[in-house]
Parts: sequence; structure tokens; C-alpha cells
Amino acid sequence: MANSRPYGPGRFVEYRGYTYRALTNDQAPMITLRVDEGDPVPEGLKLDPLGRPGRYLVSPADVTAWYGCDWTFRWKGELFSSGGARDGRINGYYLGTKGAAFADAHLTRTGAIEYEGTFPLEEVTDLTEERYDLLATWKERHPE
Repeated sequence: MANSRPYGPGRFVEYRGYTYRALTNDQAPMITLRVDEGDPVPEGLKLDPLGRPGRYLVSPADVTAWYGCDWTFRWKGELFSSGGARDGRINGYYLGTKGAAFADAHLTRTGAIEYEGTFPLEEVTDLTEERYDLLATWKERHPE
């Protein structure tokens, strides 16, 4: 049975009934998966050849799913791209249309025209996850 890891933006791989973070895009010949605290160590996989702890290599042919996902949400009616949620709060990068006046009043400037903020989840609306299938893309490039 798959784990109950909270969903979030990023890339993921399902291997032997468990979901791990994937550190590789669909162009790579092997998927590097990351074992986080509390994750089971995947059986039968080689450690990352660079010796990085908690990282293993798996062939895309041996996984059940490999996908990426992005999150968006609205706060005060404005659109944000999410960096993730934790402890009842969600981080977001401003994509809205109200401009600098709104951003300067409510957000932290992180670049010339980039703003972000962290908000209580109960203030967020329209939280949406968009998934894209990396395994299908890999299979198209590597027909059997």
C-alpha cells in the first residue's frame, strides 16, 4: 500500500508501493530517488554512484508511476504558484495582476519584480494540483 505522504509540488516516483521524491527529469536514463526521514529504504536498488546518502537509482521501466506536479492557489483573490505547505501554512510566489501596490503591501520582494508570501491554509482558496506524467514521456522516447 502506498504511503500517505502529503502531496506537494515537485517530482515523485512510485516504487514497490511507496512514493519517493524523484530528483531526475524525464530526460535521464535512470531516476534518482530520495529517501526522506521515515521513508523505507527501497529494496534491490543501487546507491547513487556519487555516494550521496539517501539517494538510489531506479530504472523507469521498474516503477509504477513517475510524475511531476505544480500547485497554484488564490489568496485575497490573487493567484500564486506554491512552493509547498507545512504546519498549516503554504508558501507562494505571486502570479497575480494587482501589481506592485498589492505585492508591496502584503508580500516579501525576492527579486526585481518577484514577490512571495507564506499564508495560513485556511485563508487560501482554489488550491489546485496539476500533474504531468513523466513516465509516459519517458516511454515515448524509449519504446520497447
